[in-house]
Amino acid sequence: MAVLKEIKARIKSVKDTSKVTGAMYGISQMKLHSSSAELAKTEPYFNSLENELTHISAGISADECAFMRQSAEGSAGVLIITSDKGLCGDFNRQILRGAQRVIEENPGCKIYAIGEKAKKHFAANGTPFQQDFDIAVHKPDEETSARISDYFCDLFLKRKISRLIAVYSSISGTKSETVVKTVLPIEPRGSENPAADIEFLPSKAAVVDSLVPIYLSGVFHSILLHSYISEQTSRMLAMDSANKNAKQLLDELNTQYNRLRQNAITTEIAEISGERNL
Repeated sequence: MAVLKEIKARIKSVKDTSKVTGAMYGISQMKLHSSSAELAKTEPYFNSLENELTHISAGISADECAFMRQSAEGSAGVLIITSDKGLCGDFNRQILRGAQRVIEENPGCKIYAIGEKAKKHFAANGTPFQQDFDIAVHKPDEETSARISDYFCDLFLKRKISRLIAVYSSISGTKSETVVKTVLPIEPRGSENPAADIEFLPSKAAVVDSLVPIYLSGVFHSILLHSYISEQTSRMLAMDSANKNAKQLLDELNTQYNRLRQNAITTEIAEISGERNL
């Protein structure tokens, strides 16, 4: 009977866990739909802005535009975006593995972390990261993206970083993939100049420099949204896998419980029959 009680307690525990993982699946599904809708709503605007920036900046050399400047001064900046919480499969592990490769390729780089998992990882490894950069992972909004843009634009213009590389996760098909993206400096846009007949005051380069922080705000907004969508997708897959494993385990435990219970009943009947025969 003691074994039956243990199995029954385990069945209850698995059912309780399954309720939690089921609820987490539903919450991540709602967050995924909300973030996907936000991305679909904002991405066309920022794509249009990028196209305009391409048209205006065509023909400008890297020396003319402050945000296109290639410089050996300052360290590279590496921005790493993970989640705040776990239970999302290999989501954080893949990002941190990719980030480690980028860090090794850029000796002496400055590390900027978004997400508690990244901060705890570097703190545990004794890897220094920039403590003054404190951005929380939550549902991304345009205000947060603008703050990040202003922060890194200021660092780049003051030559405190020579370039900025973002490491984050994005969905490719149905799988999460680690993305390594150079955000700064802005790449020169080619030699053709569709805006040659337009007068720019005080200069075309100055107009481009004023547009870049707005453009980068959109870039960071897109990066944060893609990362958030990837996180929720990974968590849904992890919770779905946990629910399937729980169902399989429950089936096995119920079969074991019923078999032992039947054996116990059979033994009791046999004992009762034996006593009557005496």
